[in-house]
Amino acid sequence: MLDTENCEQLTQDLKEFASPWEIHRATEDLAPALPDAPGLYMFVWRPAFQFQVGSMPTHGSFPQLLYIGQAGASHTDFGNTIRQRYKDYRRFLRGDPETLWTDNEPTSRNQRLARYLTLQPMEFWCATMQDRNRIEGLEKRLIRLHNPPLNDRGRPKLRGRLGTPRSAWQS
Repeated sequence: MLDTENCEQLTQDLKEFASPWEIHRATEDLAPALPDAPGLYMFVWRPAFQFQVGSMPTHGSFPQLLYIGQAGASHTDFGNTIRQRYKDYRRFLRGDPETLWTDNEPTSRNQRLARYLTLQPMEFWCATMQDRNRIEGLEKRLIRLHNPPLNDRGRPKLRGRLGTPRSAWQS
């Protein structure tokens, strides 16, 4: 999925089937401003970050895509909209970002959301789609491409490689 041709095709499909991405600051009171329509959404952490590259510092932000989701892909659930899905996540925004530094690793999806969606500044990106049949496929392709850490389903699985046994190089 990381080849140029697939990335270009995904970009073209998003242009053809989705509205342009809207970017909002993720706050508890954002829901009324969001589209009441089916589509795709993402939570993106955009910390201010600067580092030195050669003799020139970089400026700006270093966005981290944390979660990709979809709303309304099913023809039977017309109430499932971007606005409604956001309301389901608002409670995770209330948490304390200091929980990120606790020793307890989150074991469930809700624990991971509660831990990472508290990071600031958090953005909520969304794009509406009229063709509900295309939503799930585009969501899966975005997940495979970006491999966001809070998505469980559809992420590429990393496998260890079989290598030279340790005993062979210990002499």
